This record gives sequence, structure tokens and C-alpha cells, in this order.
Amino acid sequence: MQTLKTALCLALGGTLLAGCALLPPGLFQKKPGEEVTVRIYDEASAALPAENRQTVEIPRTGLKLSINLFPTLTEQNVQSAELYDTAGGKGIFLRFDPHGTILLDEMTTRARGQYFVVLINNHPVSAWLVDQRIINGQFLIEGDFTDEDAKKVVDGLNELSKKNNRP
Repeated sequence: MQTLKTALCLALGGTLLAGCALLPPGLFQKKPGEEVTVRIYDEASAALPAENRQTVEIPRTGLKLSINLFPTLTEQNVQSAELYDTAGGKGIFLRFDPHGTILLDEMTTRARGQYFVVLINNHPVSAWLVDQRIINGQFLIEGDFTDEDAKKVVDGLNELSKKNNRP
């Protein structure tokens, strides 16, 4: 329980410190059959060739980060999602499947002192400065999205998890 509280506090603090973004209007309006996407990217090394990285800007903060072209964690790794009350409104609390838990542990071990960038439906919503290893497979996304938008993301992720036959 203490590990969960620590991980949540660190994720919340990192997101608040690094900043977050307002999602564009209509971001969560999806066509039938479209799924919500949540992608978590590592900050790319400057030694990586330019064609193997992309630059994103975190709205409101203006923070520009180079990230790898391919995410380390995706919505496919999410076992469940729920709304989480934060001081700034609703957050999205993710629980990863066993494979996602291992990936999150590996990411937070390897990337200490670097940023993770979270994209929802291909729009950057937050950047989190990694300052501690997360071994419990749980991650909190906090952004300036509305409570309604957060609920749509949570519902979409849980729908996808059920479709993938996850408990």
C-alpha cells in the first residue's frame, strides 16, 4: 500500500512539475469502431538519429522533448483504468497487465532523470520526470483535460481491455 501511495504521489508531483496540457476540443469524439489510444514514450537520446525520434511540445508549458518514434507502453498493456480524484480534477489511474508492469519497471529503472511523455489520441497531455522506479504496474495520468474527457478515456480503455479478455 505504501508503494502505491509513493508511486501515485511521484506520478502526480512529476506531472504537476513538468506540466500538462489542455486537450483539443473534440479529441474524445470518436467514430464507431475507433478506440482510445494512450501511449507512453521515453525521452529520446540526442545520439539517436533524427529519423528515429520526433519532437513534441507539451502545451501550456512549452516544454519541447524529443521522444522515440515507438511507444514503450500502449493501451494494449492496460489491464484496467479508473478515474482518480486529484487537486486539479479527475486523473486517469492505469493498472498495467503483467507485461506492461515489467515494461514500466524497466522504463523507470533505465530512464531515471529523463521524461516520459503521455499522448492520448496522439496529442501530448503530460510529461513526467522519472525520479523513482515504479514496480507495481500502476501509473497516474493527470492533465488539464475535463472530468468528462477523463471518463471517456477510462471507459474506452476498460472497453478495450474487456475486448482483449483481460480481467
